[in-house]
Amino acid sequence: MAVQDDLLETAGIAVVDPFSLYRIAVSHTPDGRALGDAARAGTIRFITPAMAFAVACGMRTCWDEECDQDHRHGTGTAIRKFLEAGGVEIVHLTPAETVSAGQLYAGYLDRRITGAEVMAACHSALLSKNSGSPLISARRASYCYSALDQANISLRINLI
Repeated sequence: MAVQDDLLETAGIAVVDPFSLYRIAVSHTPDGRALGDAARAGTIRFITPAMAFAVACGMRTCWDEECDQDHRHGTGTAIRKFLEAGGVEIVHLTPAETVSAGQLYAGYLDRRITGAEVMAACHSALLSKNSGSPLISARRASYCYSALDQANISLRINLI
């Protein structure tokens, strides 16, 4: 069963991180295209932390190893249009959740794994955990979730 079929059958709401938001909003992959169509049709609702939305808008590549397209221009516009069309809702974490995301990020700093995309993944993982909604990401972003076990955060991450 394809990832999008499983999500559409089992989840009414899902958390998207910057990598999956990018792929969904620009219809970059078949799974991304199907999930974007489902969100626009109201079949599934996507939520994302403000930090993840900002990082997705600034991404200069799709992070797909097999992609040869130039994505450097207009990514933020496509993602903003997806937001305006009701494809995704930006969720602001509480101050306590934001502190927890920072503490989670500190664990990555200890491993010398840094960057805005890692911080956005920390926010996305906490939103997923706290909302009880599945998390959607991309295979290449797996390093952004490598320290979750140290923080005793257990999540199923759906890859598109």
